[in-house]
Amino acid sequence: MVDDGTQVLEAPRFAEVASMPGDPAPTTGSNAEGIAPGVESAHLVARMRHGRGVLARVATTLNNHGVRRLSYVSTEFGAATVEVTVCARDAARVEARLRRMVETLEVTRVVGRD
Repeated sequence: MVDDGTQVLEAPRFAEVASMPGDPAPTTGSNAEGIAPGVESAHLVARMRHGRGVLARVATTLNNHGVRRLSYVSTEFGAATVEVTVCARDAARVEARLRRMVETLEVTRVVGRD
């Protein structure tokens, strides 16, 4: 694979595949992201410096948290945007872990996005 500077990864996690301890039992209806309707979620956006292996480091950093959706977009200018949808109970911890990464420039929590 040749890295042309533009990478896009979008990997939703569906409630039918894996459920988190403490989540309510999955229902038959779910929204487009695969999150059960009763489960609160939080959306975080991180601006980062794109480089070799950054996507792997982000995935490894967030591996133990209730990540429902992860989107990574990099540009030819060496910048990257990471959008993460997590369970509301994990949002503070995920935000702190993203902030500790060396490549991170800024992390913001998006309010009111559903």
